[in-house]
Amino acid sequence: MMSPLKSIGPGDERIRCVYIGLPAHNEEIALPRLLQRIELLGASLQKTITVVLYNDGSTDATCTIARQWQERLSLVLLDCPQNKGLGAGLRALVRHVVETAHDEDVLVVMDCDDTHDPALVREMLRSIEEGADVVIGSRFVRGALVRGVPRLRRITALGAAALFKLIYPVRGVRDYTCGYRSYRVGALKRASNRYGAKLIEESEFSCMPELLLKLNALGSQITEVPFQLRYDRKPTASKMSVRRNMKGLVKLLVHLRLRGLKPS
Repeated sequence: MMSPLKSIGPGDERIRCVYIGLPAHNEEIALPRLLQRIELLGASLQKTITVVLYNDGSTDATCTIARQWQERLSLVLLDCPQNKGLGAGLRALVRHVVETAHDEDVLVVMDCDDTHDPALVREMLRSIEEGADVVIGSRFVRGALVRGVPRLRRITALGAAALFKLIYPVRGVRDYTCGYRSYRVGALKRASNRYGAKLIEESEFSCMPELLLKLNALGSQITEVPFQLRYDRKPTASKMSVRRNMKGLVKLLVHLRLRGLKPS
């Protein structure tokens, strides 16, 4: 078990840099609000924060806004002219930190629609300082809050969690699909060395549990912190198809079994 969490102070230099990865598709409304809150987080943490925004074929002003914010934040723009889905975004973000970051750095991946509060990063970093390789913002632990999520999506998330827990149990994990996570870069580098281009093969939402299960198979230490999902703050309609993503999750489980990935 990890020791009790301790506060992160300005003299603690074990984490060199925090990279905040944002997969973005047509988020011109939410993006300025989110970047402003990330800017405030950086000032309070007294740690180096670099935003890495993956533009997934946006047709609105997402790229323009990101470039404007490069004057205020350390912001790297990974621009893809075609919409290729969340899997491509996660691959690009992981590849970027694997190629450029230090082992001691941290990649935080969060949604770009302002439903994920950057303030949670502070608690995630505490867990990583105490030895975790992956920290999940969990909707299914004490202290979590889910507000504004349609009933069908909530039922689907609970069903997916139960299915993964049954077939691929990971110690200490209840939420297999939440996209708000922090990764120690050293753990991502080990996984990249092991799996190469096959580290993230899924193109849709199922890329999140795929990466989690592959990191778990390599012995990564994974923990959860309570997460407040504020879907009521989402300024635009959801781009996620519940039916398509549920099919993708089931397909992922079948493929991992056939490929011989062992549960923990």
